[in-house]
Amino acid sequence: MPVESTSSFVLIADRRLHYCTAGDGSVSVFFEAGMGKSRSTWSLVQPLVAEFAHTIVYDRAGHGLSDPDETGRDFDRILDDHLAVLDATVDRPCVVVGHSYGGPVVRVAANRRPDTIKAVALVDEVSEICKPERMMAAMRGASVLYGSQVILARLKLLRPLLGKSYYRFLQGAALKEAVDEGSTMNSVRAARAEWRAFRESFTALHDSGPHIPDVSLTTISSNRIPPEKDRDRDFLGAAHRRTAELSPSGRHVYSENRHHYIPLVEPHLVAQEIRDLVRQVGAAAGPGAQ
Repeated sequence: MPVESTSSFVLIADRRLHYCTAGDGSVSVFFEAGMGKSRSTWSLVQPLVAEFAHTIVYDRAGHGLSDPDETGRDFDRILDDHLAVLDATVDRPCVVVGHSYGGPVVRVAANRRPDTIKAVALVDEVSEICKPERMMAAMRGASVLYGSQVILARLKLLRPLLGKSYYRFLQGAALKEAVDEGSTMNSVRAARAEWRAFRESFTALHDSGPHIPDVSLTTISSNRIPPEKDRDRDFLGAAHRRTAELSPSGRHVYSENRHHYIPLVEPHLVAQEIRDLVRQVGAAAGPGAQ
C-alpha cells in the first residue's frame, strides 16, 4: 500500500518553495534534484524510502509548484533555498541525497548543518574534483538544450518530448505531473538560468573545494564504462571514487546501466543505498531508530 504524501510550502521573503513529505521514522531523508529538474526526479525513489524513513522532496525555485526567483540561480542561491526548506522541514537526524548538480549542494549543506545532516548519498553527481574545463567540455551541448526547451515550451511542444525522454520511466499520475510541470515557461526559464550561472558557480566550487563532509557518504556512479574496459577514462566516475576515498566513511558503487538518471532507471539501487545510510544514522542515534 503506497505511503500517503502531503504537500505544503515554505515562504522565503515573497517566494514560496513547494515540498512534499511522506513516511515516518527516527531519520529524515531530504532529496535534492539535479540541474533544471523538479521533485519528479525522485518520483520512484521517494515511495520506496518512505517505507522506512521520513522523506522530503522539494521543487527548486521556478520548478514544479515553486515560485520563480528573479534574482538569479547561482549555486549559493540554490544552496540558500535548500537550507531554508531543510531547516523548516527536518527535526531529526537526516540523510541528504543529491542527484547530478544536487550532489555538491547536499555536500556543502552537510558542512553547513553538521548537527542535522548525518549522512550523504550522491547519485551520479557533478563533482568539483573535476577541472572546470573538462566539465564544461562534457556539457558543451547544454546551452542548446536549455535554450531549445524555452522555444519548445512556448510552442507547446515540450510536454510530449519530456514524456518520451527524461520521464519515460514514469507512469500514470507521476508521469502526468512530471511532464505538466516540467513544460511550463517558469520551469524552462529556471533551468536555463541555472545553466547560465553554472560555469562561474562550478569554477568557484572547484577553487574552494573539494567539499567533503565529515559524515558517512555513499556515491553512486553511472556505469558509463564497463569494468572490463579502462574505467579511468570515465573522469566523472574517477571523481566519485576520489570523493569516497576522501570521506571519513566513504563507499563508491556503480549502477548496472550507463544512464545518468539513475533515480528513474534504478530506483531500487538508490533506495537500498539510502536504507543502509539510514540504518547507520539510526544506530548512532540510539534506541528506537531504524
